[in-house]
Amino acid sequence: MKKQKMRAVRYFGMFLLFMLVCTIVSRGIYASQMPRIQTGTAERKGLTRKIEAQGFVLTKEELPVVTEAGLLVEKVAVVEGQKVEEGELLFQISSEDLEEAVYKADLALAAAEAALADLIAGGNTAVNRASQDLKDASDAASGEVNRANEAYQAAKSERDAFPSEEQYKKDAYKKDAEYQKLLKAAQKKDAAKKEKEAFSEYKKSLDAGLSERYASEKKALEDAVLEREQALGAANAEKNSALKAANRALEDAKRQTSGEGSRYEQQNQVRFLKEGKERLLALKQAEGKVLSSICGYVSRIFVHAGERTTDASAIVISDASGEKLFQAVLPKEEKGYLVPGDTMNLTFPGGAADMYGVKIDAVGELEDGSCQITAGIAQTKAEIGATAAMEIQKEIGRYSCCIPLSALHSVDGTDFVYLVQEQPTILGMELTVRKCKVRVLEKDESYAALEEGTLTEEDIFVVEADKEIRDRARVRLEE
Repeated sequence: MKKQKMRAVRYFGMFLLFMLVCTIVSRGIYASQMPRIQTGTAERKGLTRKIEAQGFVLTKEELPVVTEAGLLVEKVAVVEGQKVEEGELLFQISSEDLEEAVYKADLALAAAEAALADLIAGGNTAVNRASQDLKDASDAASGEVNRANEAYQAAKSERDAFPSEEQYKKDAYKKDAEYQKLLKAAQKKDAAKKEKEAFSEYKKSLDAGLSERYASEKKALEDAVLEREQALGAANAEKNSALKAANRALEDAKRQTSGEGSRYEQQNQVRFLKEGKERLLALKQAEGKVLSSICGYVSRIFVHAGERTTDASAIVISDASGEKLFQAVLPKEEKGYLVPGDTMNLTFPGGAADMYGVKIDAVGELEDGSCQITAGIAQTKAEIGATAAMEIQKEIGRYSCCIPLSALHSVDGTDFVYLVQEQPTILGMELTVRKCKVRVLEKDESYAALEEGTLTEEDIFVVEADKEIRDRARVRLEE
């Protein structure tokens, strides 16, 4: 009897031990399924904003390249940002147009010199000569305009006579032997399906090629009309220019008197025309080539091939030996963070010209609202036109309630954190999380500043979790 009791006690003890082991195992499995978290508390920190952008090196000193107005540009040999050496070709003037410009300058100068001779001699032949020069210039220019107009009208007529695409294809069908052969075969009363399909496939292929050819030929005709129209416009412009110069000489001749004042004005006019002619002759001697007078970089180009020069700058060259600047454009929201005197680091490709602690001289706003910064640089290895990456580390304020960005969550525009709290359960005290809405004041790369009073020093929140968590979920601390 005693042995039976001992055996029962032993079995009961073994049962309790088994239940303890099962409880430990099941609790371990239960705990292993919970998200493991790392926690933190809000702290006082200073936030730093990292501002990055791409910029380029330019110079304060620029040189305009100006040539005679009204000349036809044949080609532009440079692009903006290109480095040019002294004597390098910038753009080329049309030789034919230059010849015409010299001819017109000769006419205008001859008329002005004749007027001056009449003034000096006290004669009245200047008006007659100027009138004849005006007539000669008008006749010559009108002839050019008429020829240009004839070419323009001929191009228009050829374009207007071009058939429609449907007619174009019909004409092509008639000339295409294979098409006619397959068509006859398909139109027979006893034509086989195979013959009809062969005709259909060939017609489909032929139509595709004809459509492409039609479009190409029509575009060529339209381009020819546009080209002739531009040539007519240029001829009219040249005529107006020649008549304007000759009329001016005629008006000057009519106003001439024997007084010293008129003679002085006429002498100035002759000198002005001579200087213009000399510049044209110098350009002609240079075969119409406009060259760079300095070593530098092309900042801006205002002329294009097929256009005429004006009396303003054709090209602006940045002097390579001038004072250098760094300039960058940033999004408009960055303007509020930058002020003159802030420092930045510049990184160039290759690293040889890298600079640190470069002080910003100016912070401006462009028409589109974006922010432009400018800084003087003394780095001789940084070439004009070179690009560089700028970086600014700017402290944007100190805040009393800052949390890591990994602790901040956002859904549908609402920001929140998960607060950690203890909760009693049948298995004892367990940790759960509760969603808490917050208002973000500022962010940097690592931290977010919350509205003061959002979290207290005692509030513990989830910084990181190894699994996705949700409101009211049970969690356990990362050991």
